Amino acid sequence: MFCLFVWLSTGFAQTLEITISNIRTNKGQLCVALFDSEERFKKEQSCWEKFYSKSQFEKGEVVLMICVSPGTYGLSVLDDENMDGRMNYNMIGIPQEGFGFSGYRHKGIRKPSFNNFIFRVEENQTLKIEVEMKYF
Repeated sequence: MFCLFVWLSTGFAQTLEITISNIRTNKGQLCVALFDSEERFKKEQSCWEKFYSKSQFEKGEVVLMICVSPGTYGLSVLDDENMDGRMNYNMIGIPQEGFGFSGYRHKGIRKPSFNNFIFRVEENQTLKIEVEMKYF
């Protein structure tokens, strides 16, 4: 397991402890994004995102610490193995790279709605978030 600390901004007392599991390889990068509304999620306009080179940790599991302001969020992770910054699909629309969402075990190939993976962060709270990567 690898642990990485990231601070969105100074002065935030709210922390997300994000455990990302089932990472297939250490090639490429993880794209982690926070969304604060259904509209922004549908448009793929995150309120925060960061790219982490997977070469810095072994396949399997990683723990990230991120400080945020209080609010309602949804978190998504893309296992961007070819490092092009976006999800790649095959000819019939099935994702070719891994993905995961906060507290949501993905079934099928459709993208979940924002309400399927949201969480609330309260003032002075440390919240543990689990993301299980899914691959086809």
